[in-house]
Amino acid sequence: MLDSTNVIVHLQDGTIVDENEYFKTLPPQTLFILSPPDQPVAVGYEVLYNMLCSVHKDYLNVGKMAADFMSQDLKAKIRDVSSAIESQSSQERSKLSKKEEDPLWFEGLDTIASTKEDFMFRRSQERIRGYLYKTQDDIKKSSLYLQDSKARTKLDTSLSNFKVWLKKVNHFGCYFSRKFYKNDGYLNCYCDESGQFECQGKWNEDNCSHLNNLSAVGNSKHLINPYESKEARIVFSTWNLDHRIERSRRIGPALLEAAKLAVRKNEDINSLYFFTLLFTSQNLKLVHIVCHDKGEHHGADCSTKRLTTNKNVKNEFSSIFNIQKAVTVI
Repeated sequence: MLDSTNVIVHLQDGTIVDENEYFKTLPPQTLFILSPPDQPVAVGYEVLYNMLCSVHKDYLNVGKMAADFMSQDLKAKIRDVSSAIESQSSQERSKLSKKEEDPLWFEGLDTIASTKEDFMFRRSQERIRGYLYKTQDDIKKSSLYLQDSKARTKLDTSLSNFKVWLKKVNHFGCYFSRKFYKNDGYLNCYCDESGQFECQGKWNEDNCSHLNNLSAVGNSKHLINPYESKEARIVFSTWNLDHRIERSRRIGPALLEAAKLAVRKNEDINSLYFFTLLFTSQNLKLVHIVCHDKGEHHGADCSTKRLTTNKNVKNEFSSIFNIQKAVTVI
């Protein structure tokens, strides 16, 4: 049975409902999915799985064979799907935005989004919210948080700052929405005006080597425009926002160390520094599945000189993230 005080409310398309104002805008008979913070809900990847299985119907006969199919050489299978995308993608279709203009793009989606940009905006928000909830869960399970009241107070302040700041930038929904291509700094999108995304390469590389492969085309060249087609949208869900300085191996432990240091020095955790590492493009690289290195990122560490501060980070946040350019759903 779910604990009502510790539950995440999702819509069917994966959008998280965490504000009363947003809840009030939802139509009657809206279906909600309830889950603990650490339990994922079915979103884009499961749709990709179903599409792959429909292409390879022989694997549907036996459950074990289907599992084996998905566990063996998944990257090659995604490349096969990508090739199909390249043959049917159209620049003209990518220019369409509204649901009534390109209903095929929205096929299979149970979403309140009325435009492609709105849907992609919400997908980006979902990923950023995921980083927040995972970090919060890791912190609150730590022995330091459970046993040291002073450190717990410091950590709670930082977590509270994260939530307030994320709401101010609308959880960086701008990252996947092409409407924000003209924005500067942290409130920009990762794509160009048409909606095309380029892989930024492995965490320890300046650029993606596949972008210079003259024999490759489309997604095999680590380019993709999810605005072009339903299939491109599904494959884009396998692309990752990869923390160069890792969230679980580096940022989380450094945040705990910062709490201890802040108590000892009678300072505050440098919440803005950790916010930047967890949620902004300064530390998040958009990468194709082939360039997503899940191994330990040796050499990419938090700066020990920036763990704590005695400055007013709230004022600093407002100056860095120009809130006059409010990030809103379009």
